[in-house]
This record gives sequence, structure tokens and C-alpha cells, in this order.
Amino acid sequence: MSDDLLQQALEVEAFIASCQVDGAAGPRWSRRAGGSGSSRNNLYHGNAGVVLFYLELHRATDERRFLDIAIAGGRELVGSVADADDLSIAIYSGLPGYVFVLNELAKASGLAEFRTAAVVLMQRIADQSQPLGSGIGWVEPIPFSEITGITGEREVLDLSIGAAGAGIGFLYAYRNVLHRQALDLATQTADRLIEMSVDGDGGPNWLMMADMPFPFDAPNFAHGAAGVAYFLADLHRATGEQRYLDIAIAAAGYVEAHTSASGDGHLVCHTEQKPDLHYLGVCHGPPGTGRLMFLLYEITGDDRWLDWLHANMAGLLATGAPEIRSDGLWNNFGQCCGDAGIGDYALFLHRATGKPEYLDLARRVAAVIADASAVDDGKRWWLQAEHRDRPNFVETQTGYMQGAAGIGSFLLHLATNDADVVAKIPLPDVPFTY
Repeated sequence: MSDDLLQQALEVEAFIASCQVDGAAGPRWSRRAGGSGSSRNNLYHGNAGVVLFYLELHRATDERRFLDIAIAGGRELVGSVADADDLSIAIYSGLPGYVFVLNELAKASGLAEFRTAAVVLMQRIADQSQPLGSGIGWVEPIPFSEITGITGEREVLDLSIGAAGAGIGFLYAYRNVLHRQALDLATQTADRLIEMSVDGDGGPNWLMMADMPFPFDAPNFAHGAAGVAYFLADLHRATGEQRYLDIAIAAAGYVEAHTSASGDGHLVCHTEQKPDLHYLGVCHGPPGTGRLMFLLYEITGDDRWLDWLHANMAGLLATGAPEIRSDGLWNNFGQCCGDAGIGDYALFLHRATGKPEYLDLARRVAAVIADASAVDDGKRWWLQAEHRDRPNFVETQTGYMQGAAGIGSFLLHLATNDADVVAKIPLPDVPFTY
């Protein structure tokens, strides 16, 4: 174990602890430094993600106090979510994320109350669905309305905020025996998604939502073909049904058709509308898109998918990342859009392939992250921009996908890479396991 990296992660914990506030049943954490920003519950920005970080701290250190904080935070989370009537089915910012964190807390603590809560929330995902076409789907408020100003409701489809992410949640529930009908519900979700595909250059694609109110054709993980195809390939792995794998492979063709050269490799464009913009993080870059290709390799044994993945990472490295910041790697160091997500993916690949260049990349990412941090009075944090098109709107956040908890998670992952127990708890949409 790397003591330096562990010390950095402990400094991250000290910062997060300074943002703790009292809830009705346990601790909560303000979204931003200094207690500012309303406390949220979800995995993306809020308390669920902080609880996950404390679970990983416990795995890394075996210190009971971190598990105790996670348990207390989990009880507050259960109470808060039980009273909420506006929970979405978005995998990171809604119900599937809560199910995942609470069930992982149940495993770590041995406390049945958290598994029971996860079972209840899993049923809420099913209850919020409705019959649509040949399967089931979800109609929810239009996402990102606070940015676009477009309001109303739409059927949501993608992995990040839509049905594909709910499907990943069903597969997690099936594998963890959280819902008797989970696999059938995942199949119904997939059947609706298949009929909602749109023809694209190279293969099928999916839009973020039905009747898209603005042009946004994305080949990548969060909002397009790679994410939905990942769910379909994972469903094939659970059911053995060939048609799901066939459509996933066809959708990979759409991803492949939207690459451009980068050094000796290639990168996938952000959207068809922005063909020259290449994100490097999980949401639209190689660490997300590569998850699909690695899963296809694992299922089929065909080296073409692994070769494509390696070329995609070569394309990332050709930009000079992480030391050189391109348009697709702005001043964001988190799990979703920035360095921590790249570093975690590099560690997963190093373990899966043995390639030393991926471990080297993870170490370089850790150095860049350390240089970008601020440290004061034993506390470490990052001032970063969540959105690429607002680089001057910077915040110091506590959360997992967009803040200190997720960055600390990567530091723990690297610190324990050679340990008997790796601290990282992979998310449900990750094909790598420990």
C-alpha cells in the first residue's frame, strides 16, 4: 500500500468531514465547501456518494470509525429517500444509485436494514415504469432543464439519466437477489429500448430521450450508443439471449464509425453535431466507451474489441493527457468528466491486461490531481468546473462523481492496487470486478 496516497485520501476525508451537518437520523454532507450548497442525497453529487467513499476508506484501512460513519450516513440516507416523492430512475442521480450504495453498505456492515431499504427502492423503480411499446419505459421531467430552459416530460432512454441505466440497476438487483422479477424487468426494458433505436452511420444509436427537443446524437457512454449497448451486452451475459449481443455489437459499429485519428490511435467524437470535440473522461471519452468494448471482448473472446480499446487509449495519451489539458479535459478532476475517472479506468485495465503503461498513466493522473489540489490544516480539496462550457464557474464539491469523494476513491484505488484487498467498489456499470 502507498502511504503517501493513503495520506492524501485521509486528507480528503478530513475535508469532507468538515462539511458534515446533522440530519434527522445521522450525518449529511453539504454539497460544497463551508457548508454551502443544499445537501443532496444522490450518488452523483450527494450523501450516497460520500457513504460509498467511507466504505472504501474502511476497506483500505480496516478502521471501524469509517464504517460507523458510513452506517450512520446510510441511516440518514434511508430516511431522506423514504420521504422523497420525486426520485428519478437516473443511475447516478436517482434510485439505482441508492440501491447500489445501500446494498454495498449492507454487505460491508452485515446489517439487514440496508438490504431491506435497497429492496424497497428497487420496487420503486419498477413501480415508476409504465408499459410502452413492446416493453416498459419511464416518462420523466426533461433532464438538464436548468441549463437548456426546456421543460416538460419525455420518455428517457440513455444510460446516465434513462432506461438503460435503470436496466443496469435491474441487472445489479438480479445478481444480488434484490427483486424476484429483476431479470424479467431488465428484459422488458431492453425490448423497449431496441424499438426506440435510431438508424445511424455504422449501426443503431439511441437519443437521450424520445422526441429530442434539440439535436444531440452521441455515440458515447453517458447519453448514447455505447451506454445502451453496454446494458444490452450485459443483459446477454445474464440471459444468454443472442439478440441482445447482436444489437450491442451493431451499436458498437456506430461508435466505431464516429472515430477520428489521434496520434497512433483514435478518439470518438462528443456528438455528431461536434465532430471535432473529443471528451476524455468517463461520460463521453475512452474510460466510458472502453467499458463496452471490454465487455464485448470478455463475452466473445474476440481480440478486435481489445485492440480497439487499446487504440482508443493511445488516442487519449496522444493528446498529452493528463498533463496537457485539451478541450475535452478541462479543469475537472472528478470521476465523471475528469482525471479520477481516467485513473480508475487505467487501473482496471492494468489489472485486466497487465500492460505497464496503464499503471504508469494512473500514477501520472495521481500526480496531476495532487498538484491541482489545495491543502490547508490537514484538509485536501479541489476547485473545479463541473461543465466544460462554463470553465470559469468553479466550485469545491464533496460528492462522488463531481467532487472530493470520487477523487479520494481513485487515490484509495491506486494506494491499494497491490494490497490483498483493493479499496475500490466498482459501480454497477463497470465490467471489471475485484
